[in-house]
Amino acid sequence: MNQALVELVLHAVNEKYVSEKAFYREKLGISAQSWDRWKKGEQGLKYENIQILANLFTDYEWMLVQKVVRNAEILTDVMQNPVGEYIFLKYQISQTWLNNGIARVEWGQTDENEEASLRKSNTVILRLVVDYHFWGYNDIIEFRLPGVIQQQIGHDQVRLLQWIDDQSDRLREASNKE
Repeated sequence: MNQALVELVLHAVNEKYVSEKAFYREKLGISAQSWDRWKKGEQGLKYENIQILANLFTDYEWMLVQKVVRNAEILTDVMQNPVGEYIFLKYQISQTWLNNGIARVEWGQTDENEEASLRKSNTVILRLVVDYHFWGYNDIIEFRLPGVIQQQIGHDQVRLLQWIDDQSDRLREASNKE
């Protein structure tokens, strides 16, 4: 298994679920041993479980994951920090979408169908949607944030752009220190 993909999946799992154990036991229905062997690249997962991993991301995010994984194979900077690269891309793309006025902003809660005991609590979802007016073909980037961020930003586009700019700057500074 590609180590960059493993790191990106683990990041998404830890962002959305209370623990890896809750995810692999309840969502994938596999043992700790199988999960650890997958993370080490010693065994694969069933197709259905790969689909569950892909569903940790929006379709657009999954495409970004694939690009980061591919680039991690040829660029050492990306391999050293695929999660940082992925997050940086999300912020940069979001910033471009908002600056060009092509994305709408939606605030939401975590997935209603998900058992509350599995989800991280006190988070809201900031969703940026580029709508092409063809059903099922929207591009979506999601950020899981502490609920207080929504109160700070609200629906103010200027505050949202400033928040994304700040996050991008913070990520850029962190990557320069490494």
